[in-house]
Amino acid sequence: MRRFVSVLVAAFALSAAACTDNNSVTSPTVDIVGTWSLRTLNGSSLPYSLGNRSIVNEQLSLNNDGTYTDVATYSDGNFFNEFGYYSVNNNVVTFQDQTDGITYTGSISGSVLTEIDNNSGFTSVYQKQ
Repeated sequence: MRRFVSVLVAAFALSAAACTDNNSVTSPTVDIVGTWSLRTLNGSSLPYSLGNRSIVNEQLSLNNDGTYTDVATYSDGNFFNEFGYYSVNNNVVTFQDQTDGITYTGSISGSVLTEIDNNSGFTSVYQKQ
């Protein structure tokens, strides 16, 4: 009888493991909606020099409705605003920039979002606030 119970428990465990939700494995491990702060640009921390000025801060806001805004603050006091749409599929974020009319991608790992913009050659790493 004890052997029968052991076999039954093992069969139940295998059955339960086979019925797990695969979406939880490939979905982001953090809610991506919210504010993300730029930590590094092309591997360098802020401020990041762009010739006669530097990026001193950048905030990426991902909204519930699939829109985003990205505000960069420069050392000369100027700002650059970008806006567009984003979508997420298996930890890959696709950004459709409506300011410049380009598309670029990113990936999410934990509370870190890494954007790769092949158009500009920049790799931006953000931390969720």
